[in-house]
Amino acid sequence: MIRLIIIRHAKTAWNKAGRIQGRSDIPLLPESVVAAREEGRRLAGERIDAAYASPLSRAMETAKAIVEGRGIEVQADARLLERDFGKYDGRTYDELGLADHTKLFFALTEDVGAEPSADVFARVRSFVDDLRRTCDGKTVLVVSHGVCISFLVYALTHDEWKESEYSMNYVPNLTACVYELEAGV
Repeated sequence: MIRLIIIRHAKTAWNKAGRIQGRSDIPLLPESVVAAREEGRRLAGERIDAAYASPLSRAMETAKAIVEGRGIEVQADARLLERDFGKYDGRTYDELGLADHTKLFFALTEDVGAEPSADVFARVRSFVDDLRRTCDGKTVLVVSHGVCISFLVYALTHDEWKESEYSMNYVPNLTACVYELEAGV
């Protein structure tokens, strides 16, 4: 069995402004680094054997702050990158006429340059499969982004992409979700 602690990165200025970040590499706010360290202290009683994060600085900074002092090197994994939102990157939900984060999924099409849903699923499912093969008996910290985490959670229970079965889950910044994952493939 693998214990996963999945956390969305801490806040950036674009989070505060309601801007879609996607692949833009926006750093954490100074107070968010402090908050991530506090989350690390809150998780002090949790065994963490390995840590993976999206290579974008907001996720890497969050992960490093959480495992600070544990002697764990955070492994950057591109499969944990946020979904590419194409020309919606940097825009606000208001500018796009979207009520909230959960409505974004339905607005993302290839004609706006967005990464196809099936491709997002395939890369996060590959990550899950690798964890199943290599992390039996371990507790693994994963720090990523809102939409990527939603796909990651779906990939924990689905072997293939079926848009009709997917539902967007909103995870607030710096929120930990814990899952158990059967090892093996």
